Amino acid sequence: MYKVLSCRSFIYKDYNLGRRNIMKCIRCGTCVKICPVNAISFNPIIDEKPLVDIKKCILCELCASHCPTDAIPILYTLPKRELKYWSININRDLCIGCGLCVDACKISLRGNNAIYLNKGLAYVNEEKCIGCGACATTCPTDCIRLVKYYGSEKVKAEEVVIIP
Repeated sequence: MYKVLSCRSFIYKDYNLGRRNIMKCIRCGTCVKICPVNAISFNPIIDEKPLVDIKKCILCELCASHCPTDAIPILYTLPKRELKYWSININRDLCIGCGLCVDACKISLRGNNAIYLNKGLAYVNEEKCIGCGACATTCPTDCIRLVKYYGSEKVKAEEVVIIP
C-alpha cells in the first residue's frame, strides 16, 4: 500500500529524506507545476498544504531545486531504484510549436538537441534523451509526458491514502 504524504513531512518519512520547513512555504504551487510526473497536488482553496503521492514520485528533486523559499531541502542520499528505461510521449494534437521544450533541453550532441521541432511540432530523439523531464516541465500545453519504468512496473498511482 502506498501513501500520499503531506509536504509537512516532506519528502517522505518512509525514505528518511528529511522534513520540509513548513514555515518557509508560501503556498505558491511551484512544486506542483515543476513535478514531471504530477506526484504533487495542491488546491490552495481547499488544501492547507501540497500533498506528495510517493507511488508517483521518481525522486528527481526538481521540486526542491525550484522552490523559491528553499522550503524543500535537497538531499543527496536517495534510495536506489533501478531505472530500466524511460519514454517521452508527445501529444502532437496539443503541441503549439512554441519551442520552449527545445530551449529547456540541455542535451546537445554535434549541434542536434535531444528534442527538436520539425514542421512546427516537437519530436524527441530517444537515443540522445537522458530522461530528465526538462522539456515536459516547460511545456505550456502539457503535451510532453516523461514516463519512467522501474523494473517491469510502470510508475503510476494505484492506491491513495491521505495522512494528515
